[in-house]
Amino acid sequence: MKGRPNMRQIAAAAGVSVATVSMALRNSEKITEETRAKVRAVAEQLNYRPDPLIAALASRRRDRKPTSLDVIAYVTAYPTKEGWRQNRFSPAAYEGACARAAQRGYRIEHFWLRESQMTTRRLANILQARGILGLCLAPFPDVVPQFSFPWDSFCAVAIGYTMRRPALHRTCPHQLQGMQLTLNTLRLRGYKRIGVALGSRVSKIVAHNWIASILMFQYSHGASAATCLVYEESDRLELQAWMARNKPDAMVVSDIALLDWLKEIGTRIPEDMGVVPLERYPGYACLDQKPGMVGAAAIDLIIGMIQRNETGLPADPKVVMVEGAWVEGPSIRPC
Repeated sequence: MKGRPNMRQIAAAAGVSVATVSMALRNSEKITEETRAKVRAVAEQLNYRPDPLIAALASRRRDRKPTSLDVIAYVTAYPTKEGWRQNRFSPAAYEGACARAAQRGYRIEHFWLRESQMTTRRLANILQARGILGLCLAPFPDVVPQFSFPWDSFCAVAIGYTMRRPALHRTCPHQLQGMQLTLNTLRLRGYKRIGVALGSRVSKIVAHNWIASILMFQYSHGASAATCLVYEESDRLELQAWMARNKPDAMVVSDIALLDWLKEIGTRIPEDMGVVPLERYPGYACLDQKPGMVGAAAIDLIIGMIQRNETGLPADPKVVMVEGAWVEGPSIRPC
């Protein structure tokens, strides 16, 4: 038989109606077990496989619930509703998610988990009442070791590593590759003592992948080739003292606030020291972590799950990593 077999073909082969085939494949007790077994045997012989999206739609029609299959919930959990817009990564990831959703015929709707009287259970009830299957968990302001939610009814994907457990499918920048690219590029430009300043909270958020990459770089080029300052709170005096001890000829920074500090202590960029932020910033050579592509990849995963009718926690969670790109700028020596 050419093409994908359908219920009409099963009905013809089994000598029953299409409605009977539908009930048999749903294991409905409205028909006898003998008829159910007969239809299932014919379906197996014809190698019938249900279309998951049609099955999801049919299920919702039977339940007589309002459906919003074209809506994907984008959930944030910052202390304020728009707090997630205060960094550079999250808004770009959101824009990438919205653009990809629109390309695929879906739309994004923002839900704020810290809204008055909002709980994870209430949010789940709202989404279920509207028939929303897709759930994208945006980066949280800090690492959440365990996040409780009734996952069984949703096709859920997390962006980044802030939501650690349970393990969902997730998308994130390839932080290990991105730091390697940054350090290797600086090495090729002649920098021999590269300093890296990382906030401890940021390091946790990226699952310490940047530190792992620094250790790999030290293994290849020696301990002095890259030294790392991990700080709890941004402190200009601490940074200045650390630089005086380690004498870096280039600095990689995770917090753009440090860029002004370096200028304020009299550092000439790039004459005295090359400087590279770990995100796009005008006037600087930098690492582009491609947050828009990370957001788009999350939507691709969610839509795939919706179309396959895959809800609940995945048995084999996947991590989709988007490789970073080097952006040339005047803050380091030219090629």
